Parts: sequence; structure tokens; C-alpha cells
Amino acid sequence: MNQHPFFLGFLGMATTSVVLAAAPAMKPAAPAKPPPAAASVTATVTGQLDGKLLAAGDNRVMILNTDGTIAWQHPAGLTHDVWMLPNGNVLYADGNTVTEITPAQKVVFQYKSAEQHGGGTYACQRLDNGNTLVGENSTGKVLEVDAKGKVVFEMQTKDAKPGEHHNQRMVRKLANGNYLVCHSGGHVVREYQPDGSVAWEQKTPNLAFAAIRKANGNTLVSTLGSLIEYQPDGTIAWEFKNTDIPGLTITNMTGIQLLPNGNIVTGCYQAYQGGQGCGLLEITPDKKVVWSFASPPAAGSMMAVQKLSADGKPLAGNPQR
Repeated sequence: MNQHPFFLGFLGMATTSVVLAAAPAMKPAAPAKPPPAAASVTATVTGQLDGKLLAAGDNRVMILNTDGTIAWQHPAGLTHDVWMLPNGNVLYADGNTVTEITPAQKVVFQYKSAEQHGGGTYACQRLDNGNTLVGENSTGKVLEVDAKGKVVFEMQTKDAKPGEHHNQRMVRKLANGNYLVCHSGGHVVREYQPDGSVAWEQKTPNLAFAAIRKANGNTLVSTLGSLIEYQPDGTIAWEFKNTDIPGLTITNMTGIQLLPNGNIVTGCYQAYQGGQGCGLLEITPDKKVVWSFASPPAAGSMMAVQKLSADGKPLAGNPQR
């Protein structure tokens, strides 16, 4: 992904500085064990963060406390998607595998694509029936995998090229049984029926990273420089640009979570420019920042994020991510 530099503003909020453990250098698909201790770096939470954060940055998945300190971490590749499951385990997709781990770092589920060129798997979702949805970027396929690792559903998406880095980013199964797929390289979001036919599509102004189907039928999409809510006919109902907050540097908005109160949490790829920027932030529908998290040395890219309760559990209801 290309970096999109914008220098923005942010005023009038309390700031908390804390010390984190820096992410050690790790190879993709490292064994599931805690990262070794490393030099400490400063993290800053600006504003009021009222819950923990499950986030991924620079070769690790982390749970962050409300002051920005790390409560838990696990080594991983460049993680694009991460979920806190109701059982307390963490499910993530880091390009190498889709993996579920326990708080004690035990791997209890893992899927690895046979084709790794271009990045094997960037999206995942635990389904109500216990199967795991996998967005297999390297082949352009959408898969459902059972608890034993067997592929029980497979759908080929349009325009995919084997081994291409930007076939897909986020993939979600919708309540109607269809699949919402972000074709990052094609700058398009498509809703597929299980037979592979396209039920809906929307072109985006830049790389399509994540998409959420809202209860009103609109679709919220992250596309680096902006978050856009599209009506079914393609009309823009709402848009937030990374230049909309005076004083705050926001770069490439990628992973998104729609909170029950309508706020949006997002993570940023290549988040810092000259040491300025934020890796994670929450914004309101009227485009105000609730809080932001910054730690340039600890996590230069923080694409996947899920806001949790104060005690580290998923928020009530079905997470919209």
C-alpha cells in the first residue's frame, strides 16, 4: 500500500503517556510464545478510552489497557484481521495463517493456505455454526473451514489472479448468507451470493480495505484516506476524510469497527510521518475524536482493531467489524 501523507489537527483533550515493551523482530508464522523482552518505548493515549483494545501491530497481536500499556501480546505476522472470541480466545489472520490462540498462547485452530505467494490469508471470521470464514487472498477464494481444518465451502471471486498481493482484504459473511468482499487492488467492494454471482458492488476511490453492512442497509467502507458510508444505489450518505480533524495526523485508515453507539474505531497502516500520527482512534458520527493511541516505535502499522469492555470482553451484541 502507498502512504498517503496528510497533516491534521486535534485540540483540547487530555493526554496520558505510558511505557510499553517494544515489538521484537520476528519471522512470519513464528511459534506461539510470548515475545522476548525488548527496549521500552513511550505510548500516548489522548482523550478518554473507556475499554481495552485488541489490536495488531508490527508482528504481534496485543491487548492494550486503557492507558496504552500492553496487557497481553502474541507474536504474529503483519496481521490484517483480529477478533476477540466469546470464549476469550483470539482469532487472527496475518497473511501466513488464520490462527486461534488461547490466553495461555496455545494454538487450538489453524488454517494455512497452500498458496502463500502474495499473502495467503488476510481475513477471518468465526461463524455462528462454529466454522471459520477465511478470506484467501492468494487465490481470491472465500472459504469456510470446520473446527478440524476441513474446507466445507469454497467460492471463487471475480478477477482474482493467483499469487496477487491485492486480490482481497476484509471478507465478511452477512446475515443474509451472502459474502461481502473487499477487492483491494480493484478498488471495489462486492457482495457475492454463495454461487459466486454478484448481488451488489461499489467502486471506491482508493484501495478497499474493510466493509461493514449496517442495519440500515448501507455499507461502511474504509479506503485509506477516507471512511465512506454508501447507500445501496451508491450515493454517499456520510464520509470522514483523514484531513477532517485539525491538528491530528491520520494516514491510511484500514481496519474498522462500528460501535453500538455509532462511533467508529479504526487502525492505520504506516501510521506515522516524522514521528507524528496515531495508530488507532475512535471518531463520532459528527467527526469528533474520542481518543487516539500513538506509539511510533512500538507499532508503525496497526490495521486490525477491536474495542473491548473495560474488563477485556467483547462488547454486547454482534461485533460489527
